[in-house]
Amino acid sequence: MILVLNAANKAAFPALMDDMFRARHEVFVERKGWEELRRADGRQIDGFDRADAVYLLALGPARVVAGVRLTGCVGPTFAESLLPELFEEPAPRGEDLLEMTRLFARPEAMSPGGGAPAINAVLTATLEFVRTVGARGCLMLSRLELVEALLAWGVRPEPLGLPRRTRDGVLMAVMCPGTVRALAALRSATGVGRPVLWWSAEPEAEPVAFAEVLGADPGSPFWRPPGSLTPLARSALGPTELARMAAGP
Repeated sequence: MILVLNAANKAAFPALMDDMFRARHEVFVERKGWEELRRADGRQIDGFDRADAVYLLALGPARVVAGVRLTGCVGPTFAESLLPELFEEPAPRGEDLLEMTRLFARPEAMSPGGGAPAINAVLTATLEFVRTVGARGCLMLSRLELVEALLAWGVRPEPLGLPRRTRDGVLMAVMCPGTVRALAALRSATGVGRPVLWWSAEPEAEPVAFAEVLGADPGSPFWRPPGSLTPLARSALGPTELARMAAGP
């Protein structure tokens, strides 16, 4: 299950938020050795964990096993702030774009061969969320191997500069399109053939499938998000409010 935490519900899930920040510290500091991110409280938090941040979290039996952060691209982006040399021109900005950052998976989410099915599910969930809110695309810094895989799968990410070697391998800045075709290609390649986003207003509430509440699969060409809001504004809403606004007066 990939649970959506956004402005509408994340305050109700302090334990999940704390576990996610601790998971990021485990992955980025303890495993990758990014010492500049080390904090005494064992949580990885930065300036982009802000009010408009959306988190897509893969949940295991007892804790968060993988996840990603999505933020708006109205102002400075994480990618351009961190590695401006990866962009041939200024990073794209606008209320119709999202940025994907802090993709992670805990060790138990990794398969013996080094793959991470939970990462595939989170990537698929990301494009599903992009489609849900009607964003034009999703900006991301990615290892070259993932960019090549996305191209082979038919997702067609747009390069925003040349690949460069960094401490985390060869990285590229790309824009993944928020299209029906891109999501269908990713679902087919990862074996995640149906909507994966779930929603809960509070820990005691039974989670519900985002698509079930919307009454449509965001991967369908027939899904139309409410036109009265920008994608960034839509990303702060739960599925019930999105469905109500999409249905009109």
